[in-house]
Amino acid sequence: MHGGVIGLGIWCVDTTYKINKLPERGTLESIIDSNQCVGGGPSNVLTDLFSLGFKSNLIAMGSIGKDNNSILIKNHCRSNGIISKYLSSSSNVPTSHSLCMSEKHKERTFLYYSGANELLDIKHFKIKKIKNNPKILYVGYLSLLGKLDYFDGKETRLCKVLKEARKKNLITILDLASNNVPNFQKIIFSALPYTDYLLLNEIEAELLFNSSLLNSNNQLNKKLIIKLSKKVFQKGLQKALVIHSPLESLYISQDNNYHSKSKKIPKKNIKNAVGAGDAFCAGFIFGIHEEWDIETTLKKSHAAGSAMMKINTSSGNLPNIKNL
Repeated sequence: MHGGVIGLGIWCVDTTYKINKLPERGTLESIIDSNQCVGGGPSNVLTDLFSLGFKSNLIAMGSIGKDNNSILIKNHCRSNGIISKYLSSSSNVPTSHSLCMSEKHKERTFLYYSGANELLDIKHFKIKKIKNNPKILYVGYLSLLGKLDYFDGKETRLCKVLKEARKKNLITILDLASNNVPNFQKIIFSALPYTDYLLLNEIEAELLFNSSLLNSNNQLNKKLIIKLSKKVFQKGLQKALVIHSPLESLYISQDNNYHSKSKKIPKKNIKNAVGAGDAFCAGFIFGIHEEWDIETTLKKSHAAGSAMMKINTSSGNLPNIKNL
């Protein structure tokens, strides 16, 4: 049966520290609370899909070490219905980890150690070992993909993975990180001819287009974004660009545009600002996999993202998608 989702990309263990504010250089700030969890786009998205009630296979692919953090990752996969046997382990490099500083009602700040993720390469896409082809390949996050971000001529090594996925009739969904590196735009543009859906938040969209995308009301400038998005289709994007922010999203294809809004969550109900974007992505993948119409898919995606902000975790523990 043709179904299921592969999550390929960075796997890490995140330690999140809740603080009132980032300290000035040379000063001290108290930690209010801390927690440790498995993170990275593939982990968060697959975990959220399981939590939302996704019934098809969830398959992990990527590079980890042979250490305590790798054990945490495998145990996490086991607890969340994720097949982890296709993860590759190396004894030479530690598993990736990150420190997240989470200020209340503000954007997070990350310190990231890439570790085994730097080894990520074409060989980690083990599609040939899977008997029944999944339906979707999710890749996250571009510009943090180790050797897959390296260029072989005009294309990154990730393009070879995406070409193989296309041969297997997988729908390709690419996810970005707010990683302001010099070749950010070049990496993304290289992959577009082999990409069905490109998902990104408003910060990543500004990095991609090198332009401010918010209007005077701090909302997405729909007219400008639609104009700028023509470039990604000229570069080869196959189906749609999806830009999401806490209160709205834009789905832009060559034929149609959809603008979706979500209800503002009262500040007193927000327990967490970590993982809402990945929850949105999980909702979107769920809808694409089940072939829902775009309006329903975006509505459920926003609902998943909003639900995550009310939970004190970065993934999982979401209601069944039927109840969102």
